[in-house]
Amino acid sequence: MTSGKNIWYNIYVSKVIIIKIVNNLTKLNRKDFMEDSPQKKAFGTHDIARLCNVTPPTAINWIEEGKMPFFTTGGGHRRVWDKDLLAFMRLHNMPIPPELETRGKLVFLIVDDEEQNRKFIARVIKGAYPGAGIEEAVDGFEAGHKLHSLRPALVVLDIQLPRVNGIKVCEMMRDDADLRNIKILAITGYDVEESRARILKAGADDFLGKPFAVQELLRKIENLLAKT
Repeated sequence: MTSGKNIWYNIYVSKVIIIKIVNNLTKLNRKDFMEDSPQKKAFGTHDIARLCNVTPPTAINWIEEGKMPFFTTGGGHRRVWDKDLLAFMRLHNMPIPPELETRGKLVFLIVDDEEQNRKFIARVIKGAYPGAGIEEAVDGFEAGHKLHSLRPALVVLDIQLPRVNGIKVCEMMRDDADLRNIKILAITGYDVEESRARILKAGADDFLGKPFAVQELLRKIENLLAKT
């Protein structure tokens, strides 16, 4: 009898272990599937309603009627990928807001308070990536707004910004789950060891000291994009 009890106990323990392993794998797969990236985002019904200029019940009806593909989160919320929402809006001749228009293609955000610097960097990037979208911001406040609406692949960020400096922008991005995967190339006029350490600690992926060569800028951008 004792031997029989041990066998059943071992079977029970084995089942518990297997169930835990399966549950953990399911959670990991769900997380990987649902995780946004700079070039991919899922929208809930309220966001869909806002972007399509309709009421949330209308957006829910579209999903329930199978008019756009969706998936369900672990919490039971329905989500639609940006590419599917964009395809739906184009099919029905709806105006496409900038927030969606730039999705699905490479987007850069250049943050610098000096217009001459922004335009120069924009020309360099446009020459190397002709199909890319390029947006500009003059300070940290404008950058914060555009980061959330555009979700660029890479930010070229000047550290010496008025009001909210580049260090604060880096820290804000790394603390924000929606922005922390965006690559940051910091531009600084203080290219010394202490400044480099501070910039990287704040969350920048790489840095470039002023003045810099065009090829050096492009090389660093290419290296960072290869890691996205």
